[in-house]
Amino acid sequence: MDVLPALASGLLAGIGIAMPLGAISVLLIGEGIARGFRGAAPGALAVGVVDTLYCTAAVVLGAVAAPVIVAWGAWPAVAGGVALVAIAAVGLRRALVRPVDGQEATAVAGRGRHRFALFLGLTAINPATLVYFAAITVGLGDVLHGVPAAIAFVAGVGAASLAWQLSLVAVAGAVGHRATPRARTATAVVGNLIVAGLGLAMLARTLF
Repeated sequence: MDVLPALASGLLAGIGIAMPLGAISVLLIGEGIARGFRGAAPGALAVGVVDTLYCTAAVVLGAVAAPVIVAWGAWPAVAGGVALVAIAAVGLRRALVRPVDGQEATAVAGRGRHRFALFLGLTAINPATLVYFAAITVGLGDVLHGVPAAIAFVAGVGAASLAWQLSLVAVAGAVGHRATPRARTATAVVGNLIVAGLGLAMLARTLF
């Protein structure tokens, strides 16, 4: 039975998609610093859920999924770039007009469903994740033979992605808890500028 090799492959694939520091990772770090682990955990959970769902779709649909997503053209990337720039603009306004402090972080940390939905949408509009998993599943055709192996692969991806995202916000939350209000404001500004830059770069690559 190929369950253990499939599980190991899933763990590696999940880490491979989760570890690169992109816009979502930067946003999660900002969540952890501003809201603490409990406030940022819903966002981390949402990212792990999307990775798991995209991996499931890739395993079920196989090589059919990637061409369908590619056929959508530039629209997913445009939507993602616009969303990142908009979120960065809102974050910058809040950081500069209302500097982040511990009381504000505590006040918004209870909006778990809103944070989950926000990160669910932001992660889902990145089609590269599905293409990534579709390419891997095609290459691992022999390993993923059979339902138990496929389930083990998806479970490995979900576990690795979720563990990484939660670790990210846990570290950020620990740093943010010890940081001064001025330091939290500075990190919020820098983080949102990075997110805005990534969004603009995404738009530039897509439209020009």
